[in-house]
Amino acid sequence: MSLPLLPDRDCGGCVECCRFIPLDLPELAKPTGQLCHYCVDGSGCSVHAIRPQTCRVWFCLWRAVELSDDWRPDRSGVIVRPDGVQEGIITLYVIRPSEFLASEDFFATVAHWVAEGIQIALSVPGPEGTYPVRAVVTNYLRPSIEDGDMEAFVGHLFAALDSLAASDFQPDGVTARYAVA
Repeated sequence: MSLPLLPDRDCGGCVECCRFIPLDLPELAKPTGQLCHYCVDGSGCSVHAIRPQTCRVWFCLWRAVELSDDWRPDRSGVIVRPDGVQEGIITLYVIRPSEFLASEDFFATVAHWVAEGIQIALSVPGPEGTYPVRAVVTNYLRPSIEDGDMEAFVGHLFAALDSLAASDFQPDGVTARYAVA
């Protein structure tokens, strides 16, 4: 799925999708959690002009939805994944815990989405070379959201992340393959 991007918003130095998003294409494959060989950390793609179609059309929702600059994945530690949006689910792929998760901005945005009827899923990465785990947590977070209790929300959020981090991560089976030309 490709969403229209916000004008004047680009990835800048953020390369988190190039590290954390699973990729297994004929011309480009990398284990989950491994920075793409073509990616320059903090700069971006060194083969940008000839990158595969998948890389051309996949963007996190920070590029497509009005979210503050604090939501940029390299700043927030959260990749807002676009998959599931058409089914009314937003996946917050928490690549690293951060203070942002306890911010008013994060709480207010998630509360707004829940009030709009959007389901919230949390996802966390496992060790390099394993698929991330994911769970829909809307009903778990809803009571603290409806009560406007940010402290309880943060407690529930981190408890859910801890539970996901204790999961049995499955190997992605991907062998690095770099043949973009």
